[in-house]
Amino acid sequence: MSAITNLLDRLTGWLAIAGGLLWIVYAILATLQPLGSVAPYTNDLGWIAVTNPAAFRVTGAIGGGALILLGLALVGVAARYNLPGDEPARFGGVAPSRYGVAMAWVGALAGLLAAAMSLLLFVLPNNAMYLFAAVLIPLAAMLVAIEANGSEQAARVAAPLFLVGVLGMIGLLAQALIPLATWMAPVYAALALAVYGFAWVRFGSLLMSATDSQA
Repeated sequence: MSAITNLLDRLTGWLAIAGGLLWIVYAILATLQPLGSVAPYTNDLGWIAVTNPAAFRVTGAIGGGALILLGLALVGVAARYNLPGDEPARFGGVAPSRYGVAMAWVGALAGLLAAAMSLLLFVLPNNAMYLFAAVLIPLAAMLVAIEANGSEQAARVAAPLFLVGVLGMIGLLAQALIPLATWMAPVYAALALAVYGFAWVRFGSLLMSATDSQA
């Protein structure tokens, strides 16, 4: 396990950038739907289906891939800065990053399942796994950031990482509002989701510049 976390430590900047870029592509495909509709419907047999299976597969695979990379990037951040570390007492014996890392692993796994379900055209499992991962990863980022703020070594990444988590939750809210609010045009939801991706790209660049400065 330590070999895996060490590898993620070395690659965390690249994972964050690649995951952020994939998320931007996913935001465009899922909200603006340039490849065709990915909205599910109930067919004559009472089954949940999609009007454009190819678009659903591509969109789901890209979204799931982005979630995998972002979850692994978060694990790499915790490994790089030795979180939870040796001083969890300042949180009353609870290390927030311990839960954050566990949530990031689960989020990456859920992203993998979401991508697989989309390729198999299992609409409801895909939606469930996507939502599960998309909620877990921003929450995990905020938990890791809370503890990073109390670490001298990781303090510089605490605020950017917390902002990433907040933007992730805002993007999810915007996406959820599309069918509920007539004023929420898909382009606004796409923009909110894309900002989350850009935040990950910027955070990955910050991690890479920190690595270069330590070299």
